[in-house]
Amino acid sequence: MRLLFVCPDMQRGGAERHWATLIPALARRGAQVRLVCLYDEGPLFADVRAAGVPAVCLGLRGPAGFGRALREAGGHPDVVVTRTVSPQLAGQAIARRAGAAHVFNEHTPLTAAGELIAMRPRQRLLTRLVAPRVDLVVAVSERQAAPLERLGYRRDRVAAVPNGVFADEVETHADRAAMRAELGLDEGDFAVLCVANLRPEKGAAAFAEAVAKARADGARGLRGLIAGDGPERGRIERLVSGLDGVKLLGSRGDVPDLLDACDALALLSEAEALPMSILEAMAMARPVVATDVGGVPEAVADGDTGIVVPPGDGAAAARALADLSADPARAAAMGERGRARQRELFDGDAMVDGYWRAFAQAAKR
Repeated sequence: MRLLFVCPDMQRGGAERHWATLIPALARRGAQVRLVCLYDEGPLFADVRAAGVPAVCLGLRGPAGFGRALREAGGHPDVVVTRTVSPQLAGQAIARRAGAAHVFNEHTPLTAAGELIAMRPRQRLLTRLVAPRVDLVVAVSERQAAPLERLGYRRDRVAAVPNGVFADEVETHADRAAMRAELGLDEGDFAVLCVANLRPEKGAAAFAEAVAKARADGARGLRGLIAGDGPERGRIERLVSGLDGVKLLGSRGDVPDLLDACDALALLSEAEALPMSILEAMAMARPVVATDVGGVPEAVADGDTGIVVPPGDGAAAARALADLSADPARAAAMGERGRARQRELFDGDAMVDGYWRAFAQAAKR
């Protein structure tokens, strides 16, 4: 099977991390895979290349360069796979020119109301134009199907394949004690990590405030760490500087080592799809505190592998963090059950199987 993946870039967001896992795995299965980034490389671009996958960045600076994308994508793929609006437009043209199937991979977060996070009017218009022509949409959560249909995608051409994690993706390279010392954690601290792009909907501010509230209410051993970068960084830096027990780490490429050093993961987003950071935490036997948005409750079994709280409820989030920090043994048991759940439902090989079947189905169509 010949697969061409087209995206804006390969930054460190959840969708990019998912593709950085999926693309090399498909190549190992025997697919002929190529990656085209339209605008920028991003740190995960080099990871895909290092895995032996041909990858090119076109460095476009706007839709006017789509003609170049058509020329340079080239080849004769069986399936063109895209994500986000501009690559979807380019991918549709590339697929039709090559006589290939076009598969759109939907990672857009869902809000608490069950709607895909709002697009700009122009993006929504362009999506509605292309949506009926897409051969298949692979969503990461069943909850995405209804809003995708409302955008114009055909319901019978929407399939859900959950994200998955391979064991080698969560291998650690640093000593836990040394990493905790580097992070400024004391022996008795209960450290909670938040891994997120610093955008408003990702809830980094809500996490920082929940940690501070829990500490003010008596959970003095609780510590919060935020790993990520993005447009909200300046605001988060100012917020964290005035809070006790919270630290901003910036963009990190060593998430497994950070998770190993911490005792739990929290993600208090206002909108999500199926976050890779949650699955990685589960794979490393860490309990999860997260909000009831998107595919989160499909991953986190409330009260069993973590605690699911309503989005925007800072008091509930603070109580959940305090409860875990007050009972580390319970937290550890939740983490172990989370690891078993990840292996059963969100395994990397199962994910690759799902995508392979979806691409084969689209190619036949």
